[in-house]
Parts: sequence; C-alpha cells; structure tokens
Amino acid sequence: MNDNTPTGSPDSAAVLESMTLLATLSTAASVRESVAERRAGYDPSAQEPPARAAARLRAAGRTLMDLLMQVALSRVPLARKEDEPLPHAVRHFDLLLKLRRAEQCAQAMHQHLLSLYPEVSEALVEEARTTRGAVDRFLEEAPEGAEGPVLADVLERGFSFVVWARHEVPVGGPPSASSADD
Repeated sequence: MNDNTPTGSPDSAAVLESMTLLATLSTAASVRESVAERRAGYDPSAQEPPARAAARLRAAGRTLMDLLMQVALSRVPLARKEDEPLPHAVRHFDLLLKLRRAEQCAQAMHQHLLSLYPEVSEALVEEARTTRGAVDRFLEEAPEGAEGPVLADVLERGFSFVVWARHEVPVGGPPSASSADD
C-alpha cells in the first residue's frame, strides 16, 4: 500500500485509518487503566484516604494542565496557511482526543475532591464539575457550528480550575480543619 500520492502528500485513506487506530488505542488504554485500578482494589466512586486523594488530585491536575497547554499551543497560528482539508482534519482529531482526555482528568479531579470534602471548599468541588461540563459541552456542540462554546473560554476555565486546586490543596495535602480556623 502506497502512503503517498504522486504529489508527495499522505494518502487520505491511510491518514484516516491511522486516526481510527489511534482512537481505538486511546480507548483501549483508558479501559485497561480502569480495569487495572479495579483489580488493584481501587473503586473510583468510593471515598479515598485524604493523603491518597490529594496525591491523585495533584497527578490529575498536572495531566490536565499539560493537556490544556498542548491544546492552547496547538491553536497558535502557523507561519503558513494549510488550506488542505487533511491537515485540518488531523489537527481537529488531535484536539478532540486531547479534550476528551482533559474531560476524564477533570472528572477524576472531581472524584478526588469529593474525597477531600469538607477539607476543601464546596466551591472548588463545584468548579471541578463545571469545568468537566464545559469541556463536555465543547466536545458535543462546538465541532458542529460557531454557536457552541468558545475554546478559549474552555481553556481559561480549565487553567483557572487547576491553579485553584493547586492553591487549595498544596503538596502537603489538604488543609486541616484546625489550620483553616487560624
């Protein structure tokens, strides 16, 4: 199978086949991770000990921030315009994959924050849910038309949420009830 057309650009069918394979592998990796955690005795719907919840929250926050930064940087205009539909489709596909992972990270952060509540503010727990909803709404509505959510707003909400979570749940873990009274 020849992956290049006479002009030297990739064959559309080969690129679409690669994107399908990547989406399948991404889904399989998520399922594998979920199954491994369940086999190890971790139930995402259960309350976690505060130290573990804080550590998992920080890890999910780092991943979410990395994904949001990748999406933000991918939106920087290129020096040359590519009017070709194939490069546009590949960039859009990459955006959707990253945002789907970001949505999963926001959901995980919400679960970890619930385990830390009431040591963390109710507003932060709600912001986790709202951030996840904003990403989900963008994924559902924005690709179909200009009336949906704006990507810049979704990114700003995500960045703000991660920074807020870092501030409220520092490396040492959640603030204790006694230190909150000081």
